[in-house]
Amino acid sequence: MKMKKLFLIWICLSASMVGYCQKTDVASLEGYANLGNESYQDRATKYLSDYKLNDNGELEITDFLQVGAKKNEMYDNIINWIVASCTDAATAIIYENEEEGRITARCHFGKIANDGKKKPKEWVDIRPTLSVSIQDNEAIMKFYLPGFEVMQKSEEGDNFGFMGNSGFRFTGDEPSKEVKIWPLIDCFPYNKDCKYNKATCYMAYVHAIECYKILKQQVLNAGYKSMRKKKK
Repeated sequence: MKMKKLFLIWICLSASMVGYCQKTDVASLEGYANLGNESYQDRATKYLSDYKLNDNGELEITDFLQVGAKKNEMYDNIINWIVASCTDAATAIIYENEEEGRITARCHFGKIANDGKKKPKEWVDIRPTLSVSIQDNEAIMKFYLPGFEVMQKSEEGDNFGFMGNSGFRFTGDEPSKEVKIWPLIDCFPYNKDCKYNKATCYMAYVHAIECYKILKQQVLNAGYKSMRKKKK
């Protein structure tokens, strides 16, 4: 197991990152959400009945997926995807055990939302955890999100909060000291007495759900990878 982990770390550090994920910038996520005549508040309110916080105040979403690969194939596909999309496997991968078929990794989606203004003063990153438990032809996927990482522009016009890249990766990096953490349990739509910017909360929440859907599709893509190869 240690040798395998070292090998994964070496690959991650030596190989250039490959983009397996869809675009996750604000414009792309807005397109995926396809609000139509709805507002972000309308959509967020609808999501409340489907997406709940767990006892730790995290958004926790569980999916039971039917996939087209055997356990070992699916496991290798998921590991390869994570390694190809990470900055450092040593910190991005929290837990991995091939015999158990379990993988847990830290994700990062940069600049997924803002305050909705033409010249935004707030930008939001999220750092969810993805956990996948794999068996033959099926997998249990769990998505955990504790809150939003909000970068703000000061009244003096400071731009420090707008550093960083949009998009997706697996990473163990911690948020910078300048970032403000907004726990989901304190944010709209979960908390009507929220002290944070309402518009930012609603957009970030709706777009976070879209990020979850993207991760789910990527797990399914990996699960069916071997089946597609056999058909060629």
